[in-house]
Amino acid sequence: MYFVNREAIEQTLTYLDGVLSQYEEGMAHTQHGKLALERLVHVSIESIIDVGNMMIDGFIMRDPGSYSDIIDILVDEKVLPEEEQTPYQTYIKLRKELVQSYTTIDHDQLLNELMNHSNMLNQFSTRIRSYLDNELGPVSAFTNS
Repeated sequence: MYFVNREAIEQTLTYLDGVLSQYEEGMAHTQHGKLALERLVHVSIESIIDVGNMMIDGFIMRDPGSYSDIIDILVDEKVLPEEEQTPYQTYIKLRKELVQSYTTIDHDQLLNELMNHSNMLNQFSTRIRSYLDNELGPVSAFTNS
């Protein structure tokens, strides 16, 4: 029996989808835009990591040793496609710059990474929901509470 907190996963996925929809052309050209871009990329990474951890814990997959390992596990378990493994890892690595080198962030690079990975990022929620439906069945209005 799996103990997957679908409600928490869904809440995070809904938040991620909303955050990703906030991208605006020219974001990296004003100070407010740069700050918004940093926040958008950072919380999208945190959302991916959080959902990954919830999936790993709920389905009792192997323990990750790093953020990159979370992606490896999701690929190994067929939650994410293998061809997206390296792009997700590249995107996740931006977290270190956002958290540790925030005074010297290259906003053009940040924007390029967001744009280069936008299709993949926009598919993340769909891939997670599909995996949940395949493994647990569709969400029902009736729960065992």
